[in-house]
Amino acid sequence: NYIPELGTHMENGINIDPKPLTLEEFKIAGVPVRGQPAPPFRGLHVRVRNQIVADGLDRPLDWESAGYDMPPLEWHMKLKEAKEAAIVTTGEESTETTKNKDVPIILDCRNTYETDVGIFDGAEPLNTENFRDSWDVLKERLKDTPKDAPIMTYCTGGIRCVKVGAYLTQEMGFQNVSRLAGGIIAYDRTLNEKAADEEPLFKGTNFVFDGRLGRAITEDALGSCVTCGAETSLVSNCRNDNCHKRMIQCEDCSTKFLGTCSDACKQRVMRNHMVPQEAQQQQQEDVEKDPSAVATTRGFETIEEYSAGHSTPPPSFYREIEFNTQANLPSGSHMVSGASQGRWLTHLASTTREGRILELGTFTGYATACFLEGACNAGEALGATSGNREGGPFVMTLERDQRAIDIAVSHLKIMSELGVGEEAAEAACALRSNNGGGIVSVEDQVVSLPPYKNIAGCEVVKVTDALATIEEMAGGKGDLNNVAPFDIVFVDADKTRMLEYVEACLVNDNILKKGGLIIIDNVLWKGLVLEAHNGEFASEKEEQLGTLDEREVKKGRRARKLANKMHYFNSEIVKDDRVEVVVLPMRDGLSVIRKR
Repeated sequence: NYIPELGTHMENGINIDPKPLTLEEFKIAGVPVRGQPAPPFRGLHVRVRNQIVADGLDRPLDWESAGYDMPPLEWHMKLKEAKEAAIVTTGEESTETTKNKDVPIILDCRNTYETDVGIFDGAEPLNTENFRDSWDVLKERLKDTPKDAPIMTYCTGGIRCVKVGAYLTQEMGFQNVSRLAGGIIAYDRTLNEKAADEEPLFKGTNFVFDGRLGRAITEDALGSCVTCGAETSLVSNCRNDNCHKRMIQCEDCSTKFLGTCSDACKQRVMRNHMVPQEAQQQQQEDVEKDPSAVATTRGFETIEEYSAGHSTPPPSFYREIEFNTQANLPSGSHMVSGASQGRWLTHLASTTREGRILELGTFTGYATACFLEGACNAGEALGATSGNREGGPFVMTLERDQRAIDIAVSHLKIMSELGVGEEAAEAACALRSNNGGGIVSVEDQVVSLPPYKNIAGCEVVKVTDALATIEEMAGGKGDLNNVAPFDIVFVDADKTRMLEYVEACLVNDNILKKGGLIIIDNVLWKGLVLEAHNGEFASEKEEQLGTLDEREVKKGRRARKLANKMHYFNSEIVKDDRVEVVVLPMRDGLSVIRKR
């Protein structure tokens, strides 16, 4: 039926798929749920609304005066011409006048979460979070644009660009406005049906507002995964129903995080804290039929996953440190301590006498933050405030790599100001914007941070050789000779000189207190220390290396060399009567050495 309020021009603008579906087809047209077919919508609701899309305008506009409703194939040809004209006008003889005259302004009227995963060639996104924000953006973008300049607009199904077209013509006075009839949906369908040989000029995924969330028009991955930063165009909503955040997430992270946006939401889903009542009932029925189903339901496939699932999860701030490391230093992303080891380091620091930690090897600050949290806990128990070099809860960390320092300081500044909760996690996440542009280069050799919770102090020190630095400290020399001894020394530095690091801590009490702990990371070195112990690095291993490319050969030889070094260290330190040693098979192995 004809609806006067919509106008006849809206017949191409309603965001619907005109292809009729039988009830049986509809039931399986959506994204599968738990491996089973599902409809695109959970339920059908018909409600009366004053506006199809809330626009925030003070007064209604005449939707029938909204520019030219351009058919999809004509739009396609216009874009091809615009693309060619843009290439021509980038030459040395091009002028601004020529560009304005021959190349239309193509505006994407959708929101940021939509344009992040798909856009037409040559189009400009409005970068809005909500459609009602469009008007101020349009005023700013077009304030110096001639009123006869060609402007082409588009959206998902043709509703928003009608409103934008009406605003451009009636409120801003533009005379040459057109819009894509039926939006991207109609373009995609028309090109497939009538011009299948034409390459689509829309690249990536068209975000849609049903259970599918996106239809891939081309294979271009334009978006960035919210968790790891990888290129992707997959759109989803967080599976934690109390979060339900709309996000762009790659397939690997979606699998790893069980379809959730963060480690915190994953833990909540795994623990079944926020599963709807009907889902709980279904899960119980599944378990009664097959008790082994509980493992699949809760996502535990290994004893490590089970242990993590029954441990208090770290604050989400730490997961953002991992994501930032992967985004900015991907080759070393495996080097962060991770949830289990990180929580253990925090617990250990919390039990110390004074909360004083020396870390050798800051990297991007994950373990540093864990130690700082633990030092603060120790300080709270003691009633201490504002620890520093001279005494009290204090973390000093040494690092030689400038890029790692920049990232670590960015994380620790956020922690000092905002703590480790959701606000801090959001601030850490923002560091990944503009390809890491949120991370500021540090020029000072020593960065002193505000005490965490006004209790635990922290300094990040750039060094050229951490061993030489602590040997100076042990001898009461150098710039760090005024630092009081520590309760814990954590060594995650040069693996070939571990005995020298330990000796500097044992030669006197300038660095490590009596009864203090030295923690050495990576002492099991990918499990290869067992082969080193058994003498299994034999000549046939060299023959096996011959089947690998040069890079892999070098990696293999380096791994074997370091495994031998770590085995030698483990064998020697356990014989030293000045210490007691416990080796923990956590991650890549931790040696906990107590100074007698």
